[in-house]
Formats: sequence, structure tokens, C-alpha cells
Amino acid sequence: MVQDNILYQRLQPQNELKGSLLFKYRLAKGLTLVSLLAIISMTAISFIYPNLNSNNRSEKAEVPSEEQQQQQASFSEKCYLPNIINMPESADGTYTPPSPHYTLVRAVGFASNEEYQNYCHKYDADLGAFTDEWPYNQRGECGNWQHRYIELHQRNMAALEKYKDGIFPDQIADIEDRPKFISYLCKEVPKDSNRGCGGLADRMGGMISTFFYALLTDRAYLLNWAAMNPLPLEAVWERPNIEWSHNPEEMEALFESKNNPFLGYQKVDLLNKKLKVLNSIMFPDGGNTDFKELWNETYVEVRSNRGYIIRTFQLHKTYSNILNEMGLTKENTFRCITNFLFRPTIGSRRFLNAYKRLFEMKSILSIGIQIRTDDNAIANPQFDVNGLEKWGHFLKCAGELASFKMEEHHKHIVFFLVTDSGHLRDEFVSLNTNRERARKYLGDDIVDISSIVITGLPIEHIEPEQIAKYIDIKDPKEVNMARMRPGVNSAYMENWLLAETQYRVISIQGYGKMASFYSGDDKTSISMPKPSIKRPFPVCNTDEAFTTFDWLSTTWSLG
Repeated sequence: MVQDNILYQRLQPQNELKGSLLFKYRLAKGLTLVSLLAIISMTAISFIYPNLNSNNRSEKAEVPSEEQQQQQASFSEKCYLPNIINMPESADGTYTPPSPHYTLVRAVGFASNEEYQNYCHKYDADLGAFTDEWPYNQRGECGNWQHRYIELHQRNMAALEKYKDGIFPDQIADIEDRPKFISYLCKEVPKDSNRGCGGLADRMGGMISTFFYALLTDRAYLLNWAAMNPLPLEAVWERPNIEWSHNPEEMEALFESKNNPFLGYQKVDLLNKKLKVLNSIMFPDGGNTDFKELWNETYVEVRSNRGYIIRTFQLHKTYSNILNEMGLTKENTFRCITNFLFRPTIGSRRFLNAYKRLFEMKSILSIGIQIRTDDNAIANPQFDVNGLEKWGHFLKCAGELASFKMEEHHKHIVFFLVTDSGHLRDEFVSLNTNRERARKYLGDDIVDISSIVITGLPIEHIEPEQIAKYIDIKDPKEVNMARMRPGVNSAYMENWLLAETQYRVISIQGYGKMASFYSGDDKTSISMPKPSIKRPFPVCNTDEAFTTFDWLSTTWSLG
């Protein structure tokens, strides 16, 4: 009994806790509570501000590579984007776009923390602009033909300079191997004519296909837009690999000689040709056609708003094999040639990169939406009433596509809108803050993780004088460089960005089709027909909804 009492007493508070031992006990207890509060606070902050925290570390520590160590060193400080990404004036005097629309920075904020930081570090805070880098074929994705063609072009152009000075080869035996040339020409349209070069899609189809012909027939390629139709092409693009600028009048005067066997001039008109007629011109012998025999003169001047690249891959096995050996395919040829011939000016590169980097993020599912309403919306914007009630089926289709293609790594969905209607563009953007209205077009599974993004660039038609021939323009504007340069740049910039989205829902006309070709990725676009009983809208949550390059090459501006 005495022993039991002793054991019981040892379980009671002891007087030994007094003094220094009691102080240590209370200190340990206090530190434990402080640590617990710190952990709770950090956890709460990570939920509220995901892009203000470091990336989660894996439980198993891994030694980072040298490249990762360098990147970690450069990212040692947290990066924060401004609310508006600035666009400093281009020092070379070329076009300076306005700042990207605020919807861009808003959407970037929904990306993963790592991707947000990567994006942010591409922004030069000192310059106040995004990077202007513009790589081409660094991984050989466009093949191996560029160096050979550049050398051929330079040789031919050197011979041209000698021709201008009246210097020709002495040996007539060299006549078969004489340098040859082909040019794409977009002339000013007479007041009483409707045979213009067309809009951007028509022109791109003609320009890229004419170079395609030059590549297969060993001709130097030249290119010219008339100064006021709507402006010189040199005001839109840089020439990164070959010098294609030329004076058409000078070339015609030089080559129209009928007495010099090294000269010779021929005009080719492919404007507005229908598919059957174009096939008869370009493929008179079907798959046995020799392009070199189509046009024999030394200098061929082409007017065209039609493409035939996809058709060549379809119809001509020999050329298809030759192109494949070059590293060109039906999917990548349009993009690879475009980027070989043209590079955006520095201001445009900065603008384009700001959007491209968003569309490239693994945590972002990007879907482009291109809605062609009509020329009235451009010609008379004060009367533009296009809205979601009329065009909301495009967004519904894009929403179905997003739900169908969304994967586990996607945190957010970006719907990138391109349209010729300013009123419709504003209504789309309003959905970012009007979720109840957004639910009419987007499913409950995605509506709260979706954003509408636009460029905010000016909306113009690149042939306003042609529009004026069939639309009564209430407020006509003078066609000059100052007015046309922003609109023409906007047209191609939005087209290129539309191509950079992972998927796209496009109007059936040529503009969206060019973006599909430029994407280099077949079966990633859904072509929306005009409302018709004969052609119902596609079911957009199936792979069968995607259109193909083969089909696109039979429609509008062809392929």
C-alpha cells in the first residue's frame, strides 16, 4: 500500500518544474505554436497567390543540370508582370503596335507558377517590352533546302545586275542554264475594275505558291505590292533570307527584248481562277506535269490570288517525293516558306511573342475563334450590330471542343478571338466578368476556368477602295500609309496568332484557312459553315469535326 502511494505521487505535478525548467517548457511550447501558425499562414498564401510562391519540390532531391542551375540563378528573384505590357517606339521607324490588350496579362495570371515566371522573365522591364527573338528552322523542322536556294537566288541576282549593265555571257551554249526569275505582282486596281489582289488570304495564297513554283524550278523569286495597294510590302515585313524587293517596270523594260536569247518576258494571270481551271493551267498533264515547261521565258511575272501547294502534294507524286527529301511536307510547307520569306518588324515581333508564349504554355489550352461577319462591319463600324446572339454558336463549338480536348495538365482555357466586328469583339470580352451570360455558351465544367483574349488591334480591310465599289461607305477615309499600315499589320498579325493556338474554330472563308495552313498541323481546325439547312453545324466534341488540308485546298483561295 505504501508502495502504491509512492507510484501515484510521481504522476502528479512536481515542484521541480519551478524555476529554469518551467521556463524551458513554456519556451518550447511557444515556439511550437509559432511554427504551427507560420505553416498555416504559408499554406493559406499559397492558395490565394499561387504565382507568388516557389515551385513545389519533389520529395526526392535531384541534382539540377547545368542549364537548370543557370536558369534558377537567373530566376532567383520573383518576377511580376505589369498590368499593361508596353510597346516602345520601334527605333528603326517601322510599325509600332499598341500595347497588347489587358486580357492577355489577365490570362497569363492563370498559368502555372513555373510558366508564369518563365513568361515574365521574357519581358524586359528596363526596355518596357517583350522579347523580339524570332527563331527559324533551329531544329531542322523546315528541312534542308534553304542554303541551296539562297545561293541560287544570290547567283541569279548577281547576273541580273550584270544584265542591267548590258553584260551577258559570250557562249550561246549557256542559254539553257541561264539565270531565271519569277515575280509575284500586286498592281494598283483601275477604278473601273474589280480584279484586285484580294484580301490577306488571297494574297498569301498567291505569294507563297509563286515561291513554291520558284523553288521547284530554280528561279530567283521577286515580290512587289503596288505602293498604294494598299502599301509597299516592305512596310509590313523584313526580308530575313533573300532580297525579294524589285522594280516591276524596270524588270519588264529589261526583259521584254525579243532579240537577246538570255532575256524574255512572260505574263501569267491566275487571278480568281476556279479549281478546275487552275488545275488545267498548273497540271495540264496531271501528275506528269513538268513545272519548268509551263512557262519558258527568262522572266515570268505572275498575278495571282490562288494557292496550289496542297494540290501539288495530292496530284504530283514526283514533286511530292522531291519536296519530302527537302524536308517539306503537305503540313509544314506553307508555314516554312512564309517564315523563310517574311519576318515581322521588331515592334510586331514583340507583340506577337507576348501572345505566342501564352499559347505555348502546357498549363493553358488555347483555342482560336475566327468569325468573319461581313465587309459592312469594317466599312461602316458605326452601324455594326453583330453580337453573341447571332454568332454565339462559334463559342459554343469552341467550348465543346475545349471540353473534349482538355487534359489533366491544363489549368486554364484561353479562347482567342479574331473578328472583323468591333462590336462582337467587345461582347466576347464582356464574358470575362459576366459569368452568368458566359454559361449560355460554355459548359459548367469549363466556364469558371476560361478566359476570352483579344489583341485589341485596329480592324481594317486591306483593299478599302474595292469595298467601296459595292458598299456605300458613310465615312470614307483616305488611303495612305499612315492610315493603312496599322490595319494591314493587324490583319497578318492576328492571322499568325490564330495559327499559334492549339485548335481553332474558323469561318469557312479564306482568312481562317490561311491560319490553318500556317499552323502546320492538319486536323486541328473546325470550319464553321454559314447557317444553312444543307450544311448543319458540326458536332464539335468529336475528331470527325476537324477539317483537313485536302478539303480546305478545294475552297476559297484554294490551297
